[in-house]
Amino acid sequence: MRSKMSYRSLVILLLFGLCFAAFLSILVGRYALSVHEVITAFSQLPHIDTSQQASVLFTIRLPRIIASMLVGLGLAVAGATFQAVLNNPLASPDVLGTSSAAGFGAALGMLVAAQSLLLITLSSFVFGLLSLGLVYGLCAFKKKHDTLSILLAGIIVTSLFMALTSAIKFVADPNDTLPEITFWLMGSFSNVSFSELYWVTPLFLSGYCLLHLLRFKMNILSLGDEEAILSGINPKRLRILLLTISAILVSASVTIAGVIGWVGLVIPHLVRSIVGYNHGKLIPVSALIGALFLLVVDNLARSISAAEIPIGILTSLIGAPLFALLFIRSENHD
Repeated sequence: MRSKMSYRSLVILLLFGLCFAAFLSILVGRYALSVHEVITAFSQLPHIDTSQQASVLFTIRLPRIIASMLVGLGLAVAGATFQAVLNNPLASPDVLGTSSAAGFGAALGMLVAAQSLLLITLSSFVFGLLSLGLVYGLCAFKKKHDTLSILLAGIIVTSLFMALTSAIKFVADPNDTLPEITFWLMGSFSNVSFSELYWVTPLFLSGYCLLHLLRFKMNILSLGDEEAILSGINPKRLRILLLTISAILVSASVTIAGVIGWVGLVIPHLVRSIVGYNHGKLIPVSALIGALFLLVVDNLARSISAAEIPIGILTSLIGAPLFALLFIRSENHD
């Protein structure tokens, strides 16, 4: 009973912290907004307020806040799922080549259709899902779908799309297209709009809901295929389903924000140190902490310097020391 109350209190605390951080995110930035200006802008709805404050709030800040929370949620939950399915604590959202493939798709879109945001995002999403098909295809040729085969196929696909992305950068215009590709690959929410959120938000929410419903089956799957079969679960089918849902979340994340590392690797490890290995608790808490983490980091990216810092740089600078701390702490507890 005590652990249950403790878990419930943690979830409530995280929800409160996420709401509070989102409200502060509305106020902070290079163009600061006051609480009165925010309330005034919201009070004008559904009528369109043409003031500068309302434009900053509804055109720039709100889409960015929502996107950062969705991407943080998606990457953290996908990372936790990859680690459960592959039974490998080092697994992360880019382990199957999804991030690198989606990055290549966006780079290709910028090269051939630089003025069409729709084609760029569509290309990124399609190639992200294609990576999963290539992984399954390699495993099918080998006629094995065990964890090791999936990991090795993922390494092959990742290397392939990284090389293709380098080729795109090599032939891109160094004065125009190349800087755009390079900045996008480092991750940023600066160009997010509500038009993008309208179609990716259902992907994030439906993907999370499905993983939330399957979270207890992840506990059984992490015990091995034999335990899963004895429990009446088809491990191969469940593994493919979980990896597909996770790949969709990663592809959607890369599509709207570029390649953002460390979130899917570090957050699940951090959450395990708090709630343990039960995915019934691990998945919801990973979603909340992932959303909160990326929201806070994005606030730093757009506030601590005159020029916006690519968020992928900050997640690496914060994630690497945090992962090292978790590693040392786990070693000391062994």
